[in-house]
Amino acid sequence: MAVISEVKCGRCDRRYSGFRSRCPYCGARRNKRGKHADEADNAKAKLIIGVVLLVLLIGATMVLLITNLPDPEASASPTGVSPGVSDGSDGVTGVSSSPSLSPSPSPSPSPSPVVDVVVITYQGTTTNDFTIGVNESIQMGFKTQPAIEDAEATWESSDEDIFQVVDGKCTGISPGTATLYCYVDGIPGESIVRVTAAE
Repeated sequence: MAVISEVKCGRCDRRYSGFRSRCPYCGARRNKRGKHADEADNAKAKLIIGVVLLVLLIGATMVLLITNLPDPEASASPTGVSPGVSDGSDGVTGVSSSPSLSPSPSPSPSPSPVVDVVVITYQGTTTNDFTIGVNESIQMGFKTQPAIEDAEATWESSDEDIFQVVDGKCTGISPGTATLYCYVDGIPGESIVRVTAAE
């Protein structure tokens, strides 16, 4: 069936839009059957309609794709959780990159408490200033707030020419003053170490 884009008036023999019921030039009523436009005109009309529909389809598809894109902030790792941390449920390490659509059947284990403060101790007593002699060794300890059992510490001397420390055991090397550092989960505790000459 041809697309009626124009019709020819039977009275004045002029062409006008096929959507009009009367000729705009002479006012004659169009025959119900009308006169069809040329096939070339019909082909143009079909091409224009096809292009318009294609553009609308592409636009609707693009809108759907843009609205369904995942939010990059939502898919990022939460603060304090890094890849490679075991979830303890299946023995597999790593954090899944795909979002979960259903809730986990079992509750996740509670996270380890975060260390706020590290305090250096000597024989169970808190100290931030102590004295040792050259070639003398004493064993230092530490406490954390909140208290964490089996916490591991990294010890460091600010000047190893004055004293050295290995696993909390300080040994005087030469007279002077330096600082002892104790790190637990990246949180430092510190104390002054004074090394005196042997009498």
